[in-house]
Amino acid sequence: MDEHVITTEWVDAPDEIAYHDYVEGTYNSFSCTCDLPLPDRDAATRHASEVGRCPMCLGSGTISINPRESGGCGSCAGSGESEPGTVMVQARVTESFVREVAALLPAEFGIRDVVAVLEQRMPGGVEAVLSVAAGLIRYLEVQGAVVLCTAPDFLPGEGVEQRYDDPRWLRVP
Repeated sequence: MDEHVITTEWVDAPDEIAYHDYVEGTYNSFSCTCDLPLPDRDAATRHASEVGRCPMCLGSGTISINPRESGGCGSCAGSGESEPGTVMVQARVTESFVREVAALLPAEFGIRDVVAVLEQRMPGGVEAVLSVAAGLIRYLEVQGAVVLCTAPDFLPGEGVEQRYDDPRWLRVP
């Protein structure tokens, strides 16, 4: 495994950049001792997964989202290793993808309906599908394409929990 040491080189970034740019390594460059080209964080993550390195810390055992701070990797407990075949999935959802999925949903739908459609259209397993489903529904709400149409089963009161079951949404014509 020593023939695959992935390093991150911090490139000078503007003073004010978004947190996700740090996390995704937008201003970093990545390299591996095997000389495989690693043009971005996604390529470095895939390569780390393929060679049994932790996809979060890229095998270093530490997480560093900026050049001045680092801490132990919680994903691999600082070992830098992962189980063979461990893959970190980051779903990139485009507006056209959202429109395609929304068109496949019935006039009234619930989370289970959205998950069923997404499972057929994207890889990544349940974790990726659930987060995309939640984001997709919220995006459609913000765009005014759907509205929440169910009320909670119980209204909050003293000692009573609020329960929603599977909320339902309606398309807005």
